[in-house]
Amino acid sequence: MISVRTAALVAGGSLAIGLLSACAPAGSSASPSARVSHLSPTPSSATTAGASPAPTSAPTKTAAPTSATPTSPSPTSASPSDTTGANDPTLPSPTDTSGTTSADGLIPVLHRIDTTDPVVFITIDDGYDKDPRVVALLQSRHIPVTPFLTVDAIKDKPSYFVKIQNASGQSVQDHTLTHPKLSTLGYDAQVREICEAATTLQGYYGQKPWLFRPPYGDYDKTTRRAAASCGMKALVLWDVSLPHAVLRYANGSVLHRGDIILIHWRPNLYRDLPVALDAAAAQGLRVAALQDYLPRT
Repeated sequence: MISVRTAALVAGGSLAIGLLSACAPAGSSASPSARVSHLSPTPSSATTAGASPAPTSAPTKTAAPTSATPTSPSPTSASPSDTTGANDPTLPSPTDTSGTTSADGLIPVLHRIDTTDPVVFITIDDGYDKDPRVVALLQSRHIPVTPFLTVDAIKDKPSYFVKIQNASGQSVQDHTLTHPKLSTLGYDAQVREICEAATTLQGYYGQKPWLFRPPYGDYDKTTRRAAASCGMKALVLWDVSLPHAVLRYANGSVLHRGDIILIHWRPNLYRDLPVALDAAAAQGLRVAALQDYLPRT
């Protein structure tokens, strides 16, 4: 297993370098304190697994599961040679360092949250599968997942993700219109993919996304400028992934505080989610709301 720490990010917006295979198109702290490079939002009441979910409001910057779940495989780290899934994107490399939108209009690229809180974050991409059991699981275990949705993947049944929002207390975020490799597109095409997706998602769910995840973890400087022009505050990648019920790590073989976990809305999501939940619990970590640590303002 390659062990590269993911606390820092690419300032020049260079294309994310693959480290490990990932899935392709997936107690609480009384006073949490989080910082992401120069961003220092401190959630006043961070939503965590174990607390009843509620719609997230922007936390102030001045304040510093019991129900039955499906049987799931034990979490393990995967060998770098295990390349299950021909279209699996790679785990992005932690090389960006900017924490705020730069003078040339490049939004920050984040692989993890720099925090002392014992928390990890679950993000779920695309939206192709819409299993009602996942809604029930999120409700029963009070898991504040962040959905990054692709419009083409959800347009057959967008109402499913209203239930996901209600179950998790988190707003849906932007994962483009059609799931392209953005670095192959020009500025105008990238703006269309990001801005039109944001507008469509706002129409479906009542709030415009402010976080963006590029498909396959693929982006360039143009992506960062395009996303900024669409109102995105950060480009959110990941440092742990969960393809095929196996956790893959960018650093070591266990979860760490601040890790962002990537999963997908696929047929095995109901089976795979407990793998991440159980791994976090075994390491004394809880699932927190990413949007509490990366608020809109």
